[in-house]
Amino acid sequence: MRLITFSLFVLLGLLVLDFGARAQESENSAAPSTAWNDNSLITVQKGGGDPTRAGDVKIEFYGHDAFKITSPKGLTVLTDPWRNDSTGVYPKWFLNEFPALRVDIVLSTHAHFDHDAVERPNGLVVLERLVGQFKLGDIEITGLADKHQCDSSSADAQAKTCPPNNVIGFDNAIQIIETGGLRIAIWGDNRAVPDSSLDHYLKSVDVLILPVETVLTRAEVDAILRKYNPKAVIPDHYFLNGLTTDTSGLESADGWVNDQEKAHPADVLRLDGAELALNPAALKGPHPRVYYFGNHFEKK
Repeated sequence: MRLITFSLFVLLGLLVLDFGARAQESENSAAPSTAWNDNSLITVQKGGGDPTRAGDVKIEFYGHDAFKITSPKGLTVLTDPWRNDSTGVYPKWFLNEFPALRVDIVLSTHAHFDHDAVERPNGLVVLERLVGQFKLGDIEITGLADKHQCDSSSADAQAKTCPPNNVIGFDNAIQIIETGGLRIAIWGDNRAVPDSSLDHYLKSVDVLILPVETVLTRAEVDAILRKYNPKAVIPDHYFLNGLTTDTSGLESADGWVNDQEKAHPADVLRLDGAELALNPAALKGPHPRVYYFGNHFEKK
């Protein structure tokens, strides 16, 4: 009886080993087409690239402050992937988990749950709260250290969240992504009036991605646009049907977009999908062009 039992265990072990070997063989045979590692980055760093050279730049909206930006040469940057708060301090903001998409570079402007889920996407390079410069191929990223919009509702909140003695969670690094001859600024949750030393960087921005209504008021957004005069603005960080919950407290950006449409109807483009292609030649005009994704966002 013991011999029979032992034989069964041996047979089972051989079957498991054989199945594992076959699975590994199948996986290895598919590796050339499915492998996700830094082979592509090695190729890019050998070939180099010029971020100032004009070309088509693709921008895909993944909701909230998450955008995937694809350079003319195909390098991808994902900004501020989101998650729900795991501490229980905040209610559930998002109906889904952030998709595990493959990207070359992942950025995070600051350490809040709705901006810092850098482990969710499959990123080859992760840059959290970058300050300084990073260059790869035809992409150059400049991180500008500044401060999160602070909470002045009480003396205790003000002491913790407002500069100069704010906690680190209320630091914010504006990220400027240069590619295809465009300079695209991800504001994050930055305060409405950054340190004046940043003005010369921000006045040369072509596309400004701003948190409308929830973080910045309409008046603050309008003041930023007057001061820095970008060629285009993209609203973000707003309530999205199908993604954000009523308990999140996020506001719609429709009111601000409606105001811009009344003032300059030809300069407001309400997009019918979650993808936008831009190049320097398309961004010409006396007023900043508004590109509004509305309730369209990528789900995969």
